[in-house]
Amino acid sequence: MNALDEAFQIKQYMVEQRNYFHSHPELGLQEFNTCNRIEEELTKSRISSRRIAGTNVIAEIDSGKPGKTLFIRADIDALPIKEENDVPYKSQNEGIMHACGHDGHAAYLLGAAKLIKKHTADFAGKVVLCFQAAEEIGKGARDVLAAGILDDVDRIFGIHFQAGLDVGKYGIKTGADMASCDRFKIQIHGKAAHITKPQNGADSVFIGALIVTQLQTVVSRLVSPVEGGLIGVGSFHSGTTYNIIPAEAVLEGTIRAFSPANRKKLADAVTKISTDVAHTYGATVDVDIEDLSDSCTNPENTAAEVVESAKKIVGAQNVLTTIDKRFGSDNFADFMRKAPGTYVHVGSTDSDTTRYPHHNGHFDLAQDSLPYAAALALQYVLDYLK
Repeated sequence: MNALDEAFQIKQYMVEQRNYFHSHPELGLQEFNTCNRIEEELTKSRISSRRIAGTNVIAEIDSGKPGKTLFIRADIDALPIKEENDVPYKSQNEGIMHACGHDGHAAYLLGAAKLIKKHTADFAGKVVLCFQAAEEIGKGARDVLAAGILDDVDRIFGIHFQAGLDVGKYGIKTGADMASCDRFKIQIHGKAAHITKPQNGADSVFIGALIVTQLQTVVSRLVSPVEGGLIGVGSFHSGTTYNIIPAEAVLEGTIRAFSPANRKKLADAVTKISTDVAHTYGATVDVDIEDLSDSCTNPENTAAEVVESAKKIVGAQNVLTTIDKRFGSDNFADFMRKAPGTYVHVGSTDSDTTRYPHHNGHFDLAQDSLPYAAALALQYVLDYLK
């Protein structure tokens, strides 16, 4: 029996787990019930586990034979989104939803754990399973790193279900796959005045508008069009009424890049433009830039390993290696600070109802995507830990 056949044998188990997680979503750093369920299921599979930093669950499957160590990660947190689907497994937590597939990630890895446990005689070394908290807010991964979980790891592996990619297909890209992510907050400190006497104030709204406008020009002048980058402002708050120049304004946004050099270049530009514009019009600024995630880059050799495993499951024609890089980010990339690894996009669309984009109130997963994810994890374990 091949890996995909084995995974489909436990499809219903994974569907049940996914539906449970979907109907009981929890936000980042609050995934306590989710972790309890994961630990209960691991115990049933005779796999020991432990908690790291509150809501990260770490488990090991040891073959009992000396060898390498493979680390497999699944993120488990939900989003502050109201679910719009009318399904039996609809979210029971108002305003919180698994709209990015992390419920499926937790479920597939529980299924893969069962399969890997069954095959301990067929590989050497060990597999470390990580159910990671708080990916959506850029947390969790570095807590796992700080705990030393990856100190002796040789390879890392992770998947993300991908809306718009058909079930039965894998996207495995060599090189830059997803961008780094930094979050910035610009606090403008001006001077209040009557709207009719701008000369007496330092207009934080005007200054903020100039900063936003100038930031839109940075990428096109500082970053090669071939390499790409992004600065986006998602929040602008200021003022209390129509006829007062407000003293304070706050802008929040994000910086995305595919290389450390461009990442730094764009961050420096955000600080300099904000400071210079504010100074020109009599205000000051505080600029805070928070590093949330490295860029996700698959080394050629590790991507090639996973491609070969994927071909055994779905054939070469269904393994897509020329997919476009994207400005989304995933702090799975931070684990690559310790060991080389591969990030895989697993098709999760089989109809119009599973074609809605991520972070949408109608997002849903095709049930058959779960076995394809579990099968790839099992096959890679058997191939890498020969």
